[in-house]
Order: sequence, then C-alpha cells, then structure tokens
Amino acid sequence: MILKEDQVFVVSDLNGDIPGGNDLGLGFYRQDTRYLSVYELRLNGRVPILLNHSVDRAYVATFQLVNPALTNPDGGPIPRQSLSLRRTRFVHNGVLHERIGLQNCNVGPIQVELELRFDADYLDIFTVRGYHSSAVGTTRPAEVTETGLMFAYDGADALLRRTEVVFDPIPRLATGVASFPIALAPHQTFVLMVDVLPIAGEEFPEPDFQFDASLTDLERTYERWNASSSSYRTDNEVLDNGLVWRSLEDLRILCDQTPSGLYPTAGTPWYAVPFGRDALITSFQCLALNPDLAYGTLRYLADHQGTKVDPYREEEPGKILHELRFGELARLKEIPHTPYYGTVDATPLFLVLLIELLDWTGDVELFSELLPNVLAALEWIDRYGDLDEDGLVEYTQHSTLGVRNQSWKDSNNSLTAADGTPAPLPAAVVEVQGYVYQAKAGLARLFRILKRPEVAEKLQREADALRGRFDELFWVRETGFYAQALDRDKRQVRSVSSNPGHCLWSGILSEARAAQVVARLLAPDMFSGWGVRTLSSEEPSYNPMSYHNGSVWPHDNSIIAAGMRRYGFRREAELVARSVLEATMRFTDHRVPELYCGFTRDHRFSSGPGQYLVSCSPQAWGAGALFHFLQTLCGVHADLFAKRLRIDPLETPLFDKLRVEGMRVGDGILDFTVDRSRGGTRVKVHRKPDGLELELPA
Repeated sequence: MILKEDQVFVVSDLNGDIPGGNDLGLGFYRQDTRYLSVYELRLNGRVPILLNHSVDRAYVATFQLVNPALTNPDGGPIPRQSLSLRRTRFVHNGVLHERIGLQNCNVGPIQVELELRFDADYLDIFTVRGYHSSAVGTTRPAEVTETGLMFAYDGADALLRRTEVVFDPIPRLATGVASFPIALAPHQTFVLMVDVLPIAGEEFPEPDFQFDASLTDLERTYERWNASSSSYRTDNEVLDNGLVWRSLEDLRILCDQTPSGLYPTAGTPWYAVPFGRDALITSFQCLALNPDLAYGTLRYLADHQGTKVDPYREEEPGKILHELRFGELARLKEIPHTPYYGTVDATPLFLVLLIELLDWTGDVELFSELLPNVLAALEWIDRYGDLDEDGLVEYTQHSTLGVRNQSWKDSNNSLTAADGTPAPLPAAVVEVQGYVYQAKAGLARLFRILKRPEVAEKLQREADALRGRFDELFWVRETGFYAQALDRDKRQVRSVSSNPGHCLWSGILSEARAAQVVARLLAPDMFSGWGVRTLSSEEPSYNPMSYHNGSVWPHDNSIIAAGMRRYGFRREAELVARSVLEATMRFTDHRVPELYCGFTRDHRFSSGPGQYLVSCSPQAWGAGALFHFLQTLCGVHADLFAKRLRIDPLETPLFDKLRVEGMRVGDGILDFTVDRSRGGTRVKVHRKPDGLELELPA
C-alpha cells in the first residue's frame, strides 16, 4: 500500500503496518531516506485481522480491521470480530497523518490496550535495495518527549535527520512504544490522531492535528489537477470509472512540485525521483491531457542540463539527466546520481517533446527561453553522442556504478548477441536514431517557421542523411526486420524486438519498410494478444516473465500504436491499443502497470494477463500510456503553426460514445463527442479554439 505526496511517501503492508525486519522496503521515506522503519499496531499484543483496505482516492488510504479473540482484564471474553478498528491515512505537507478509530460493538464494556511500536533506521533507499555502503552515521537513542517520540540520526553526510511522532491524546510512552489503555462502553468509540514528521537539518515543523482540514486541502489540489486536465468519459464503465480515473490520479500523485513546475517522477516505491527519459515520455503521452507536465519537465531538465565532462556521473555538455537522487549516499557522492547522466535517449527526446509541445501550444516564447538548451542538446548529439563520428548516436558505460545499457531497455541482459552474451559497447540502438531524426527534422520545420533558414537547412540535411543511411545499417535481410542495435564493431544485433516500433513513431522509416515492421510486430511471436512483446518468443533470450526480454510494456505499446497510426495503419493501431487496455482492465486495481508478463493470451479459458511481481505501482509512463492510447484512438492532432486541428477517430469496440472536455489547445479549449452507437463514427465538436481550421472525417 503506497501513498505519495511530493518528495514524501509511505509503503506499508495491507494492514497499514510497517513490520520490523521486513525485507520488502516498507517504510516512510523522505528524499531517499527511510525515516520510519517500524510502525506496528497491536491490540493486547495481537495483530488485528484485516477485512479490507482501500485507496479509492490515490492520496488517502483506509484499512478496516477487527480484533482477534481477546480477553478483558477480569477474564471475560472479547469475541473475535466484535471490535471495529479503522485506520485512515494520508500524506500532506511532508507529514504522515493517521486517524485510528476503535469502536466497541459488544453488548458489554471492554478494556483493551492499543499499542503502537516505532523505529527509524535512516537507511538510504539504495541501501534498502541491497547496495553495500561504507557510509555509517550515528543513530541517537530514541527519546520520549512531552507529546510523543523522537528518533534522530547524525548522518555521515553531516546532516541531522529526525523523526518526530506525536499523539493526541497523549499515551503511556516508553522507548519506541506508545500504549493506550482503552475502556469502552457498548458502541462507544475511541479516536487517536498520529502525526509523523520527517525532519532534515534545522527544520522546526509544527505537528498539526487538523486531520479533516488537512485532508480537505489535499483534496483541493487534486480537484485543481482534475480541472486543469482533459476529461474523458465513455460508456465503458470499467474504462471510465476504473482506468481513466485511476490513471489521472496516479499521474498527480507521482508529480513533484518543483520551482520549474510539475514534474512526473518515474514510479513508486523505488523510483519516486526525477528521471529524464521517463518524464519526457510521460509528458509526451499526456500532451492532450495536461500540457503542464511538459512545461515543468522541459524547464526542470533544462535547469539540470549537463555543463561539463564528468565520467563518474556520465555528464557531458548539453546532455539531459537520467536520474537524480537526494539521500545520504548521493550527498556523499558515493553514488553518481547527483545527477547521473547515463542515458542515450533523453537528450533527443527532450527536443522531441519541445517540438510537439509547440505544435500543441504555439508557444514561441518558450522556444526562445529554451533555445540555448536546444542548441546545447544538438551539440551533444553531434559531438558527444556520436562517439566515433559515423553519424550515429551511441552509448557506452563510463562509470562502474552506472547503467550498462542506456536506452529505455536498461537492464544488463536486454542487448545480447545471438549466443546470449552481452553485445560489446559502444552500441547504437535502433530507436535512438529515430529519435534523433525526429528531433532534427522537427526542429528544421520550426526554424523555417521562425525565419532561421540556414539553421533549418543544416538540420534538414542531417536528418535526411541519417534517414538515407538507416536502412543500409539496420535492415536485416534474413529476418525482414530491423536490428535492435549495432555493436562496438558495427555488427548488427539481430534480435527481433519491439524497438523498431518506435521508429514508426519517429517517422524515419519509408512507407514500404513501415508496412513490413507493422506486420512483423503483429506476428504471433511478437504479439501476445495482450500487446506487443519486448522480444520475440523465438529469440534465445526470450522469457515472458523477464523485465525486458519478452514482457509487455504499456508505454512501449502506446508509442508503437501511435507510430502505426502515423503511417496509416488504423486497424493495427486500434488492435494494439485495445489489447493493452483490455489487459489492464483485467487487473484488480484498475491500474495500468509498468509491465506485465508476455504469455500468449488464452482465449479458450479467458484467463487474464500475468502480473509482473515487482512492477512499479503506480508508474508514470504506465498511467500516461492510457491517455496516449486515447489520443491515438481519437485521432486528435494539433498544429498551431499551420492553424489546423484534426479529429479522426478509429473504429473500436472499446466504447460506443466518448465525450472529451477541457482539452487545452493553444489558448483555447476543445470539447467534442465521438459517437458510433448508430453505426459509423460521427464527431460532434462542442467547443474549439478560435482561429483553427477544423478537420473532421467525411
């Protein structure tokens, strides 16, 4: 059970506890540090029984529990399931708020002891995940205060971290333990408020037991987010009341509020920090939902763009970061994530997102603001990204603590030769060349519009040259498909993978090759029935339960579907979108996961997709994939510079009616309805931005 707000999150078991000695990473975290490693609730020393738990709203959790069989002090029984115990929890303004209610549902009075146990180990999240650190600070003895408990840690990074636990009413207190002797008449209720404050340095926060007022403040931030986002309503109840609503709130819960604006962190629990690639792709997926994510992401990444050569952090001038961490190990520079720049695709994707955002908004002032960052990113592509000056962008691993494979499939075994051994680096992965083409061709168009013809012509020449060589380098005649990459010796890594599907999205393929790629992606070894696999089932490295070698990733499929649509493969794009959405509708939490297993869909027994056990949940580009699919199905395309707005829906059995309201295009709002309830597909536009030519299906 995970709750997050800004840079603070809590991960508990389904009872609401953080059990001592757990190896699952449960805890209360702030900025990559575990401020609470134990939080256990007991009745007369016994673990309560869970009836249900709920996160019906992404920001607040409830746990309904009951008592096991207990005994009153006089020896009289307290029957099992005769005490109602309810925990309600949320995180707001950096504080964990919890309200615990105990109600006596017996016909006679009861006396019990409610006990809460706490501890704080202050482990860096990398240490929690298994990294062996030499950094050792000093944990101070836990203190009993007038209002509760205080834990403290003098970090090896010279930062004092404290955890204050305060109670209302005040309990009996001992080291790490708060006890409440409770006597209740029939149907009487005892209510306890607990605030947990993670404190760094010289902060002096005040506990706040205004539980309902704080929850209302938090609710209003979600109301503002929902109001600023496009509304999608369909006649498919599971899609409408499950996936759409859940994905919208998942995106909000994952966002950090930064000086640059909203920034979508990658996913909880391990990756609730800024990632470059993840935020860029999520923001692209959500342009038709809420362009604020793109603004915040671009400005944040521009502020942290590389400025020097630093092999330890893989930093280079103009490069866009991969991951930024804030804990003790990062502050000591024992890990390179300060930030770490080991990603080959974030820099061209930075440009791709900016181009698409400008098409949606026409915001020339933003382009002027980020122009130095644009030019620095182009310089990185041509100088540092092209390691051997062959016109391709490659990556290699400079830091032993960094990532070996630096494309989106960044696990160690995701790029292998035919014999299963890792492909020697540097490597030029196929989709990154597409991103570079997409960036340069798109910028050439923008510079022409902005009356910079010399820059436009240079970028167009470079884009055309890359496209001209692409087939010669990556096409594998024997497989009738594109190689996943070129290795250090420019040998093709011939694995049949989903990577070339991104080249449909980028537009680097010829029409003839695009048709071959689409057909290959939908062949049985690649298409599971629940989506396109990351790797063909005929490859030696295939494992449907692996991270990147045969699983299905919704974000990967959303890019592939958009690419199929780009080249006019309407039926195929709808099939990919529908297959993934049907898979996610089968998961019990109605949440688009980071990934799931690539087992073949079983139509005979109608079994669901296989869950990947350690998938991030929620995860940003998983949630964003839903809205990317909806945009592909609706066929919404904006070009503010050409003053055109197109709506061209695909035929799909997912819904008969779709109502979209509040879509922000330029300075205006777009509302429309797609209706296929009476045969055919009709589009009715209720409101549109002024000055745009509207293109609708005939």
